[in-house]
Amino acid sequence: MARDAFTVEDVNAQHGFALLRPDSGEGPFHAPLYPEPESDAPPFQLRKGDRVTGQRRGQSVTEVAWVTRAEPPYELVERMAELLAKLEQWELKVPATALELAEHHWRQSREDPLRSELTSQLPTFFDWELSHPYKDGALLERLEAALQPYLPGFAVRPLQGREAFVVDPGGHEVEAGEGDWDAPATTFEPLIQRVNAVLEQAGAPVRWVPTGNDWVLAPPALAELLVLNNVLGPR
Repeated sequence: MARDAFTVEDVNAQHGFALLRPDSGEGPFHAPLYPEPESDAPPFQLRKGDRVTGQRRGQSVTEVAWVTRAEPPYELVERMAELLAKLEQWELKVPATALELAEHHWRQSREDPLRSELTSQLPTFFDWELSHPYKDGALLERLEAALQPYLPGFAVRPLQGREAFVVDPGGHEVEAGEGDWDAPATTFEPLIQRVNAVLEQAGAPVRWVPTGNDWVLAPPALAELLVLNNVLGPR
């Protein structure tokens, strides 16, 4: 079946559709904001000015495929280039161009290569790919291992019979926070606060910094840079 050509005239992110103007005939038509996953298209949303093809189905268009994509704003590309340069000063390498990162950001990509790459180079408290934190038997061991370069001999263990942890050296007891399956971070927040206080007292250059439903171990200045550029924290 022949495919028709369209230009994206507008997008409605709130309701998840794009408005397409056909090259010929009446319109406009509606299309999903993102191409169908089975199309193997990049995980980007459509943007005004994109040129696409697709199959007309009544007042909708399916099987949308890009012909050309509108470029992200130049200012955003510049900002991503500056961020990459600053990350290199922290010896963090990201195998992507400023244009690629800007497109992921601008098009609300379903992937986040910048965040994924940085969290692979910076220790995180949880390992969501391994298991849920409440079932992660290696969680405290990873915490200890991550802190050894800054706090030699640091150790933490659960306190038997209580919802609490013991932090060494010093044998400090830390009550666990009230959490639930959907918000496990609240359980460990008091522990993280205590650990950050110990890091500060030791003059360590890093802290556990919140990032969405997790924490990442990084120098505060680096963490501030990532927060300001929407790399850390909810998207």
